Amino acid sequence: MKQFYSIAEEGKVAHEFDIPFFGDVISHNVVQNHGAGILDFAKVERPASDAEYDMKFRSTMYLIKPIYKVPLFLEYHLSKYAGDKSGFLYQIRYVILPKTKLGKKAHAEIIERWLDMKEGKENIGTYSIKTGDVNAPIQIQQNSNHSKQRQTISFKSEDIKNLFEILKKDLEKLDANLREDFDLEMRYAIKQLEKANDISPQLLNIGTMIKNVGLPIFTSLTSSGIFELAKPLLGIS
Repeated sequence: MKQFYSIAEEGKVAHEFDIPFFGDVISHNVVQNHGAGILDFAKVERPASDAEYDMKFRSTMYLIKPIYKVPLFLEYHLSKYAGDKSGFLYQIRYVILPKTKLGKKAHAEIIERWLDMKEGKENIGTYSIKTGDVNAPIQIQQNSNHSKQRQTISFKSEDIKNLFEILKKDLEKLDANLREDFDLEMRYAIKQLEKANDISPQLLNIGTMIKNVGLPIFTSLTSSGIFELAKPLLGIS
């Protein structure tokens, strides 16, 4: 349905995630028989149907390169939607996703992960990370909807720095704008860490960005021994 999607305006520069302008009409050629064996073709236009708007959205999404930008594409259209956020999420889950699963499994997986995150199915809890000094273990207070518990993870500030160095290897695969976003969070986290301040907001922000891009992109991170220990800090389940 048209209201769910951002469509480029005629004569204006389109955003990279806009559906290209098509005048809200679908055109096709029909054969006209004028008799005496005379045939020709005529262009016929009609208003686009809801299903055709959905198809335009999927087609635009499939053209996005590299594929890990798909969550950014979804976020863009969500930000442009004037209605209640849940309506857009329902449209993606129950209209776009089923069609995507028929032939674009990688896209479908990315969409499902994005939807789970937006719908709050990934319960990452809240964390308070405190360090007495730059070599102290990190204390984690985890609160969820169902439980409260205190955990102490044997994680030193140097480990956080090593984690960021590994992450930087994967960031080389991303475009400059995305790298800059990650770099800002990591640099600020290091500054706060050296002041023995809570860095949980920065780590959770980094984890969210990783999930938005797509965890499979981060091969250096996920294959490192430190990743399993770092997952709670990043809010990755």
